[in-house]
Amino acid sequence: MPQPQNRPQILLITRNLPPLVGGMERLMQHLACGITEYAELTVIGPKGCVQHLPKASMVHETSEKLAPFLLMSTLLALRACHRKRFDIVIGGSGLIAPTLRILSLLFKCKTAIYLHGLDIVVDNFWYQRIFVPCIRNSDLIIVNSRSTRELSIDKGVSEQRIVVVNPGTEIPKMPSAEVLAEFRSRHRLPFEKIIVFVGRMTQRKGLSVFVEKCLPGILSREPNAGLVIVGKNPEQSLNQLGEEKDVLSAVENCEHRDHIVFLGQLDDLDLRACYAASDVQILPLRRVKGDIEGFGMVAIEAAALGTPTVAFSLGGVPDAITAKNGRLVPEGRHDAFVEAVLDLLGDKAVDAKSCQEHAENFSWDIVNARFREALAGEFQH
Repeated sequence: MPQPQNRPQILLITRNLPPLVGGMERLMQHLACGITEYAELTVIGPKGCVQHLPKASMVHETSEKLAPFLLMSTLLALRACHRKRFDIVIGGSGLIAPTLRILSLLFKCKTAIYLHGLDIVVDNFWYQRIFVPCIRNSDLIIVNSRSTRELSIDKGVSEQRIVVVNPGTEIPKMPSAEVLAEFRSRHRLPFEKIIVFVGRMTQRKGLSVFVEKCLPGILSREPNAGLVIVGKNPEQSLNQLGEEKDVLSAVENCEHRDHIVFLGQLDDLDLRACYAASDVQILPLRRVKGDIEGFGMVAIEAAALGTPTVAFSLGGVPDAITAKNGRLVPEGRHDAFVEAVLDLLGDKAVDAKSCQEHAENFSWDIVNARFREALAGEFQH
């Protein structure tokens, strides 16, 4: 990496930034903040992102809508590269791969892409014919898990170009008992024990199947528990595989529907309180063509606040969950999933301290250092 007096020029192009909400958005925001510690950063992102990025960065905003973003971000990137030479141009997802290919051909700049799993497997003819070949031509492919690495290799990406950098999390202070009590009261959560689901309601998350096949068995043996659902149907997503209607139908048909509460999207403070107030988080993933759980950031975020996660062992989730912060269950074993949830609701076989120790391995300081090291390899070539 160049010396501090000659800081590298980096261009980051990504739609996945706040004010859009989600794990990828938090990841890109923190990586941007980390880059400004050692480089001059220019960002092309969605409208409103400037308020969430370091003041030291140069920000160009465009539409947050998917198709307009891809077009306008390419035009903005062409203008930016015409005016300034960048040492490396980073795409925040596989969607930026064609733009990077154009910039590489026209300006001979080095390129890097951060891949999230779905970037490789999305079931779309044109994406597979246009975007994936452009991904293969990138100088550096940073992936969020070992699973995404294997998927990338299967798609013809050279394994010598791939570096695994797991996403990270903040390590916040635990909310006080008063804060947790206020959270429970404000959201009218009468359950003694809380099972929480956090995430977009996509088919791969398996929430509707959990409500149908697992929740009745859990509540019949733990009647003082309840399910809290945080999140909403995905909008402007790459594959449009939302399942909100299926979830609502499953809840309507569930005999324990009075033990299910929808909280919608929460701000950061409320989300932390929700994690800390919960006894176990569920990630009941299922296999869906053209979609995959690339890592499972919610498992790390929950662990940072002392809450373990039970998940089906699919995609990149094994990178996020060990015996220190939860339970991995063989795919489709709903009976075993029920037992794992009951185990954690019962004797606290995974305690808060163990969860937090696990989460510390994914602090943003560590993640940003690994990301910087990955980029440094390109500057040395």
